[in-house]
Amino acid sequence: MDFFSLLFHRGRSLVMWLIKQLHLINAYISYSFSSLRKESYVRERWEGIMPLAGAKRLVVFVHYDRKGIVHDFARHYLHQLADSGFAIVFVSNAPTLGASEVAWLQRHCALILRRANIGYDFGAYKEGIAAIPDLAALDTLLLANDSVYGPLHHIAGVLERMEPETADVWGASDCWEFSFHLQSYFLVFHKPALQSPAFAEFWSKLRYVQSKTWIIMKYEVGLTRAMRQAGLRCRAAFPYRDAAAALIEAVVERDILSEGIDPVRKNFIQQVFRIINAGRPLNSTHFFWDYMIAQMDFPFLKRELLQKNPAHIPLLTYWERVVKQSTDYDTDLILRHLELSLKNRSV
Repeated sequence: MDFFSLLFHRGRSLVMWLIKQLHLINAYISYSFSSLRKESYVRERWEGIMPLAGAKRLVVFVHYDRKGIVHDFARHYLHQLADSGFAIVFVSNAPTLGASEVAWLQRHCALILRRANIGYDFGAYKEGIAAIPDLAALDTLLLANDSVYGPLHHIAGVLERMEPETADVWGASDCWEFSFHLQSYFLVFHKPALQSPAFAEFWSKLRYVQSKTWIIMKYEVGLTRAMRQAGLRCRAAFPYRDAAAALIEAVVERDILSEGIDPVRKNFIQQVFRIINAGRPLNSTHFFWDYMIAQMDFPFLKRELLQKNPAHIPLLTYWERVVKQSTDYDTDLILRHLELSLKNRSV
């Protein structure tokens, strides 16, 4: 690497570090103001025709769309949850929900709440949980949101992996950034977790903080930490370590880099291999998305990956082929949403 290249990379690293520090400062400022916020941001409430009383399996499903649309991919998700025996508390952070959207939701959900988008998903989870009439009566509580496309496989198969005999708290995937934690887009709590004082304490202390950095660092990471400190068993159904180990094996034992793969994929694999080897954590739902879907039967595709691709993952144009070859999911559900939501980008 020549002098100017070295200078460029060091300069970029400094800029990224400064941006991260600004996000942290903003997070703490936002947290300090959160003490002044209201106890609830629920603006509208509708009862659904599905019974909430007596439910043994319940999901708090968080939705956001700036136009208040419940898109087809989200409706597919809700259908599968209902088919699997979940009573649905639908919590929308959207500015509005149209009459037709509410009418559809009432036919499929037990309760619909629309709230101001304060506190993001964790604020919505908190208010959804608070609306449950008898939390102690539940066998299973699922927290889920519409930040993913899917389930690509029927949700029943995913839930079968999440046995209460093996763990008290399950996530679809985990992450090791900051510290080990279960990612919050799909979390299952079995009865021992729901009956734990740590569960109630976590949600009672949660503030409505307007900082995604704070939400991740203190609430997403903090939830798993609080559950583990209470002696509860926390596991991921599709662990990061499994996907990372598969790539290491492919490079070291099968020597896939010498198999004549295209230069773009080869360069990407080399970079990821070096990062894993250095012990730096990666987001498996981004970096290993195709392996997880094709080889691990992972049931989700992150919306952020297709809409923004923040980590600059190459060859995302193959997403539709991977999904079609590995699942029977209707990829038109994703395409229709991308056509409405993408700006200055295509996949």
